[in-house]
Amino acid sequence: MNIIFKSKIKFFSNNHRAILLCGLFVLFFIFSFTMVRSAEVGADEMNVQKNDQRIEQIKEEIKQTQGEINKYTEEVKAQQQKARTLQRDIAIYNSKMNKNELELKETKLSIQAADAEIDKIKEILTEGEIKIEENKESLRNLIRLLYSYEQDSMLEILITRDNLSDFFNEIDAVESVKDGMLQTIVDLKNQKEELNFRSEELEEQQKEKGKLIQIKSYQNDSLQDLKVQKNELLEVTKGDEKQFQQLLEENKNILPSLRAELYDLQSLGNKIKFDDAYSAAKYIGERIGVRPAFLLGILKVESNLGKNTGSGNWEDDMYGCYMRLSEIARTSKRKAYYIKRANTEKNAYFSIIDKLGIDPFSVKVSKEPTYGCGGAMGPAQFIPSTWLAYEPRIADVSGHYPPSPWELADAMAAMAILVSDTPGVVGGNYDAEYEAAGRYLGGGNWRSKNLFFYPNKVMLYANLYEEELSGL
Repeated sequence: MNIIFKSKIKFFSNNHRAILLCGLFVLFFIFSFTMVRSAEVGADEMNVQKNDQRIEQIKEEIKQTQGEINKYTEEVKAQQQKARTLQRDIAIYNSKMNKNELELKETKLSIQAADAEIDKIKEILTEGEIKIEENKESLRNLIRLLYSYEQDSMLEILITRDNLSDFFNEIDAVESVKDGMLQTIVDLKNQKEELNFRSEELEEQQKEKGKLIQIKSYQNDSLQDLKVQKNELLEVTKGDEKQFQQLLEENKNILPSLRAELYDLQSLGNKIKFDDAYSAAKYIGERIGVRPAFLLGILKVESNLGKNTGSGNWEDDMYGCYMRLSEIARTSKRKAYYIKRANTEKNAYFSIIDKLGIDPFSVKVSKEPTYGCGGAMGPAQFIPSTWLAYEPRIADVSGHYPPSPWELADAMAAMAILVSDTPGVVGGNYDAEYEAAGRYLGGGNWRSKNLFFYPNKVMLYANLYEEELSGL
């Protein structure tokens, strides 16, 4: 009787363990297959191929548009070499408007490309997160089954086996499953890191889109200005060449209009007079070796671009902005970056403010734009940490200790020092100035086609100022 009972125990024990072991291998096979599928992330499933084709198509349109833009750029240059006539000026306006319309089209296409990239990354993120959750659940089930299997002691397993060979084979098989589980855990971690990378990539794409939207708005305004100027010219001259030549004679010097444009600049809430701007540019330019007209060109374009310049405050548009971004950051790495950036700019801002002995709310900074954060200070639009880095050099040039971002001479010194770091600017090399102007807005990304409008505008005004100021 006792022998029969023991035999039944052995039978049920063996049967139970066999079922568990079989289930363990089946579940592990399914789990491994799921991991492979999630790593592959099928193109049809995620429409990645469709998005890629859309992006390539848009890029090709952008390339064609850029070719047309270059054509109109050359047309404008050619017309400008001719003697001034009404027909010539109208032709220039038409070419500029056509070029501007194409630039606007290029920006819209770039926004479409950014949207496609964002859609693609969102799909990858969504699918990847679903797969990771599925794999986690499968892994939990596998661990539970393995736990149930290992409840028996090694001695009990050994007793229920008919020979040592079966015992060791089973142990080896289970160890193989464990090794496989460890590898899949590593794979899960790698997938998660890949999703974190994609999340940061998505954030950068969304920022780029915000910049493009702002550029689009600026280009649209420029186009409207050109149309108004052309219509005004036709209205004043009535399309008559004689009246146009008479108009040129009466308006040989465009300095008054340039003065009026610069008058709109703000410094500590006060209007900047043209004579003060020119004097500062001349003094600082001569000290550092940078063309005064080039500095005035940057100053002019900065005033036009920064419609919200000087209307924000440090607490909300700078520090608060970075902290808000940290709250919605998708990764811990990105969250830490925004928190660090918030405190870096805040500390730099208060270092500047404390040395100047002024109320931090008595001066304005740039307002938070549609992308990134505000916090740029004064006419030169330096962010606090950058100003602090340049502060000793600014003081040496302007003679102000400490220098103030909101004082014209100090701001002009900061501007001149920054652009003079581009080789060739000291000496007035055109290509070097063009690069320096591009870097003033875009930094290392200044070669981006989407940012060329900025150095183009700077150099346009720099040349106008050079012509008009040469006699002063």
